[in-house]
Amino acid sequence: MTAGHRRAIVAVNPFLALLPYCHGQESLPVEQQLVAAIDGDNVAFALTQGKERVRIEEVRRFPTSAFPTFTDALQSYTKGAGFRPDGSGFCLAVAGVSRGDVITLPNCRWFVSVSGLKAFLRTEPLIINDFAATAWAVPSADTTQLVRIGAVPAKPARPGGTYLIVGTGSGLGMAILSVREDGRIIVIESEGGHASFAPQNAEDEALLTALRKRFGHVSFERVLSRPGLENIYSILAEQSGRPVSDPPASSRIIASAASCTDPLAARAAKLFAAILGNFVGNAVLTCGAWDGVFLVEPMLGEMLPILNTGAFRSQFATKGRMSRALERVPTVWLSNDTATLAGAAAALQAR
Repeated sequence: MTAGHRRAIVAVNPFLALLPYCHGQESLPVEQQLVAAIDGDNVAFALTQGKERVRIEEVRRFPTSAFPTFTDALQSYTKGAGFRPDGSGFCLAVAGVSRGDVITLPNCRWFVSVSGLKAFLRTEPLIINDFAATAWAVPSADTTQLVRIGAVPAKPARPGGTYLIVGTGSGLGMAILSVREDGRIIVIESEGGHASFAPQNAEDEALLTALRKRFGHVSFERVLSRPGLENIYSILAEQSGRPVSDPPASSRIIASAASCTDPLAARAAKLFAAILGNFVGNAVLTCGAWDGVFLVEPMLGEMLPILNTGAFRSQFATKGRMSRALERVPTVWLSNDTATLAGAAAALQAR
């Protein structure tokens, strides 16, 4: 994604989210806060205003390759947005484990120093996992943002429900969302994408064998990500007797599969969808997320036609004695490209 800038308004109080925001309704000055998200390939920043209806403003995205460190990117953004670090709240969503003073990012060369951020911003930063941040935004989604995958109708998150959030991009992320009956939100971070890949058939076994030769330990992320789809394509090419030294980019594989112009791309995308279904079904069983699955991230939006061909839901629900229970669980794609920033704002508000 190239560097970009835009403005957006997002209501993050989950049960006021369906009410329209009217300009001028917040006439009193409110504290401006800063949120950011690092997903591996890109970093995004925004400023927030408001309390019950939080406005996300001055949204800017940059490739992480454009700056040597996160601090450089942060300083560039605050200067360009006219934001003065004066002790205002700050939440950073990271694609990795959000613990310790020095946070490393598996799919990015940057690291984050929590004490360094505290000194620069003059506030105690809130650091959370990027999919945990997205989970915080899910309760504010309405049906217009949900695209059904499979036959079970799409349903927004509601009080009393437990949900799973999963997405693929530079890596594979997930989080668990519980909305209590009184509306309280509980989000549990996870690094489930690094769990060991579990083959379900001979095709999966052959894929695992090839991936072991490349990586040793094979996590689901080695398959279910943009690099993972490229791994699948190159291994299928080798198995078919026409190895490729440089497989097409994941977006090209997806486009070729959707247009039926490359049989190998179609096979790779179908295998990806089936393995994703297996992973998500396992996660629902593990986490008790019986009320729904929200798939996020642009990559899965690109793959919606493929995810709706049947392989995803078939592997999702093929779990022996638990198959019938899984057949009733809705799976949807959430269309919201500011969800991580909005969720970071919601988490900061609830701190």
